[in-house]
Amino acid sequence: MDILKVNNFGFCYRNIFTLNNIHFTIKKGEIFGIIGESGSGKTLFSHSVLRLFNDNEISNINGSIEFCGKNILKLSQKEMRNLRGKEISYIPQEPLSALNPLHTIKKQIIEMIKIHNKNLDSQTINNRFLELLNLVGLDSTFALKFPHELSGGQRQRVLIAIALANNPKIIIADEPITALDANLQIQILDLLKSLKERLNISIILITHNVNIVSKYAQNIIVLKGGSIVESGDISILSNPKSDYLKNLISSLHIPKTHLKIADSILLSVENLSVKHLSKKHMFGKNEYKQILNNINFTLHKGSILGVVGESGSGKSTLALSLIKLLDYSGDISFEGRNYKDIVDFRHFRKHIQIVFQDPFSSLNPRHRIRDIIKEGLEVHYKGKDSSHLIIDFLKCVGLDSTFAHRFPHELSGGQRQRVSIARALILNPELLILDEPTSALDKITQKQILELLLDLQIKFNLTYIFITHDLYVVRSICDKVLILKDGNIKEYGDIEILENPQNPYTKTLIESIL
Repeated sequence: MDILKVNNFGFCYRNIFTLNNIHFTIKKGEIFGIIGESGSGKTLFSHSVLRLFNDNEISNINGSIEFCGKNILKLSQKEMRNLRGKEISYIPQEPLSALNPLHTIKKQIIEMIKIHNKNLDSQTINNRFLELLNLVGLDSTFALKFPHELSGGQRQRVLIAIALANNPKIIIADEPITALDANLQIQILDLLKSLKERLNISIILITHNVNIVSKYAQNIIVLKGGSIVESGDISILSNPKSDYLKNLISSLHIPKTHLKIADSILLSVENLSVKHLSKKHMFGKNEYKQILNNINFTLHKGSILGVVGESGSGKSTLALSLIKLLDYSGDISFEGRNYKDIVDFRHFRKHIQIVFQDPFSSLNPRHRIRDIIKEGLEVHYKGKDSSHLIIDFLKCVGLDSTFAHRFPHELSGGQRQRVSIARALILNPELLILDEPTSALDKITQKQILELLLDLQIKFNLTYIFITHDLYVVRSICDKVLILKDGNIKEYGDIEILENPQNPYTKTLIESIL
């Protein structure tokens, strides 16, 4: 039985992007893959199925999208509201942005049940809520937690629970695992597959990871620039016809054109430990959770250190400690100067900059790109003429001057990440901390960003700490690697240790690569 049929569908979005002649059919109980690089039109198409556009944003609509025999494009807004979240559900890419930070998990899941079931009594709703938690592998203790108290994998499970709330016929999963480590990726994908089989629902799996599609989907389309490049069952991945698909499949082979690693040490970390307050008591001692435990390493000028570990291992905590945004014990020294001896660390922070994992959240959506890049200059170099510098640094990261006037939502993921890099570089730092800068990007864009970073390293004499869960990336560009688990170093040394890992955890990470 055909659940969704797309016939030569297309339209123009804001006169800047066009979807052309999209056509495919999804059967009941099928996982259907849509793959392509950033900006290829994957998310734009998923929003089309749900009609999430204002009428003034789109033009030249043609073709049809038939759901259970009804053309979605012909439905009224009221009919679409009844359809969204009930018959067709959506799992967005960024769970932390999608979940309301002020509401508990229970409130957010129950809200979706109530929207489409106004006559249900509270007991029935609560039973359904507990059933949904159980379906996605969470227990009742998560009910009163807030999104920030959950790990990335747990937040993604909450989004899946919300998507399942009303027994939909189709779930659109838009890059559901991009920010997760390899072990969690497999857990979430296996969960989606088991739910598909148990509930007999169809899943549209949108991703840039060809390996994921090959293991979990039955049929696929490959998008580029809003058009289908190739389509068929997953056997087309074994014999790609187009150069584009061949590039998506090919691994990251990047020649190491690094700086010559200097003898001098730029950063030294000794016995670094971080603990968070886990429970506060009015009377008696507060309880703390150890996040990092006695971390030791050195970073030479011109080198690239890869920090690898699963979600919750302490990678981002380490990054925030290194720019003194978290309290810590132990010693961190930069060019021989202990952080504890630096009086004005806010002014000193221009020497160490960070590029965050999610550029969409780290870029102010209300500011134009020129103002975002200029912000650091206004803090550290008040009164300095920055207009020409902004254009120069945009060009350094491969963007032309027209990007200065755009807003973040008008850029692709790769373009937003280039803006984040430009914002960090404009302060002329010596150390750049890159916290999962390519995790949400397709392989082609990943390669472009990594090549850009290597070029910029030589141009600006930079040293990098590259935090990631992607061992492919680490092997491609790093000189040394540090493996973290539960706040402890499991292995540390030259990149060659990945070829012959001694620790069982490192072996597990390597084996779980998708």
